[in-house]
Amino acid sequence: METASGISKPRKHTRVLTACESCRLSKTRCDSARPICAKCQKRGVACIYPESDPVSILEAWGSKILASVENQERLLKDTLGAASPPSLPFQQSQQFSNLLRSPVEPTEPDTELISRNDTLKTPITGSDMILSWPIFPQERPVSTFPPLAFEEKQDRFPTVIPSFEPRRIIDLRDVFMTKILSKNPIIDEEQLEAYIARVLETGIDWSASSCLVLLVLALAAIWGTYPEDETREVQCLEPGYGAPMTYVTIAVPEDRMKESLQYISMARKRISAAYLDNSLLGVQCFCLFGFWYQYNIEPIPGWKMFRTASMLWQTYNMKHRSGNGERSAQEESLEQSLYWTCLKSECEVRYELCELPPSDLSLSDFPFALPSFPVYHSPYGGSPEDSVHSPSGPALDSTPYYYYLAEISMRRLLNRVRNTVRVLSPNLDIASIRNLSGTLSHLEDQLHQWVICLPPALRFNMPLESRPPPKEPELVKLVRERYVEVRELLCRAYLYLCIHTPLDRELAALYGTKATESLLLAVYRIHNEVPWFRHPGSWGACRVRFNHALCLIAAFRAKVDEIPSAEYVSLPVSWAGCVRVVIERLKVWGPEGGGIKELSILLEWLMQGIA
Repeated sequence: METASGISKPRKHTRVLTACESCRLSKTRCDSARPICAKCQKRGVACIYPESDPVSILEAWGSKILASVENQERLLKDTLGAASPPSLPFQQSQQFSNLLRSPVEPTEPDTELISRNDTLKTPITGSDMILSWPIFPQERPVSTFPPLAFEEKQDRFPTVIPSFEPRRIIDLRDVFMTKILSKNPIIDEEQLEAYIARVLETGIDWSASSCLVLLVLALAAIWGTYPEDETREVQCLEPGYGAPMTYVTIAVPEDRMKESLQYISMARKRISAAYLDNSLLGVQCFCLFGFWYQYNIEPIPGWKMFRTASMLWQTYNMKHRSGNGERSAQEESLEQSLYWTCLKSECEVRYELCELPPSDLSLSDFPFALPSFPVYHSPYGGSPEDSVHSPSGPALDSTPYYYYLAEISMRRLLNRVRNTVRVLSPNLDIASIRNLSGTLSHLEDQLHQWVICLPPALRFNMPLESRPPPKEPELVKLVRERYVEVRELLCRAYLYLCIHTPLDRELAALYGTKATESLLLAVYRIHNEVPWFRHPGSWGACRVRFNHALCLIAAFRAKVDEIPSAEYVSLPVSWAGCVRVVIERLKVWGPEGGGIKELSILLEWLMQGIA
């Protein structure tokens, strides 16, 4: 296929889903390529697809989300141009300017860079940043992240070489495809099938592809079933008494952990093959390593894996950026997906541990594009329309791709919010506060636009208006929680202003309403989370709930201290009960490490003397 510049590029092929009308009439195989299939191009006839074709539907929703993102960024550019925030640190600002393809005036913000920018610190994100608010005591009994949390855990059980029984491998492959790959589409399924087939035929070798298969099996073996409660009671002997003591644990069940360790220990021995691989295979391996460590509540080892994956992605991108070599459309799509997966995975840890270095990918000049995904029939049956119009109809695996596109666009919006609120300070003057409020209002409009653009399969009950349904699909839950995260963060900025800055009565009343909304959203998230289902984001979820509890306590302290600007902030009646719910949940998660136990200690310390 020739481009306008005369450079030959491979045709984009998708899995055969719906043949065009010409191929169906002639009963010939159609490659479903857009806008014209190979057969129609060869014959010189019109290539027409049914309007309800799921490929067309997916591309339409992808275009809709992309158009929304671009519109959001144009609005933000206008807003920031009118109310430019303080400049970035000099070194980072220089790095940004070097990436631009054409000169940009200092007062002209680059919204693309802002959308990717891994903002170093903000006063309202991250447990340590919130704990540093003047409303809290500055001397703390424990750290939020003790030195031991930096270490890799010792394996709970001795490992043996697994049997690689074919039926079990196929079962684990199915678990990976349905529960893990659906949320992280970073591996081509057909390629994975080929790797697994080779392992079944010739056994595990020392290649990067064998490392990938072992990681797939390790993740599938350890994974739970959404939304099952994974807590259980266990007994242990009380030291000094000999009497059995019962307690609740959230530890991975022994059978799942033992099997997973068998595979992960073999994968570790092949990590050098993944590291030295110069294709996307090495990037994929380190991403899967990162997911495994995250699932095991090891945030720093997981971050190291994603950091390495990012470095391998950069070298791959440098190798192919000239465009001289031919690559398939699928490989280019995987490159895009891996870029965003690495970037957001690094950022999510750094949001809480803000002393970690920023992601180098945020400074990459990799052109933004929403990944183009293949669409194929699901093994679960049904009609194409079911997956689009019914949240519960998984007839097509298009919903995971909708989710991934929505997640990428929301991640960009979240970065813009963080970039905006970094100006917050107790010394902010009224003019700057009003400018900040205007920008926050625009960002809130963009959040609303994101909701409007969601396809029906991902739409959710609007928070504070209604509760989520009892059997809410997992991807819908994830989209809803991401929405609440951004909405609550936007409102949290007003809580900070009401507690820390002197406002006149008019602004105090106006911002007090938004600050109250942030507290209501915190209570909403505590009440409506799925606290006992383990997933790679469980460590981050514990920190998020801790931050919500801190905001509730901060509002209570502001009311007790009779801070004038907080007069119109309404504290939810159930605030103290919600904080205690968080404490009890953190106590159950505490033995898993990652500094979670210390979070419960800090909350109990702050709640001393409160009935």
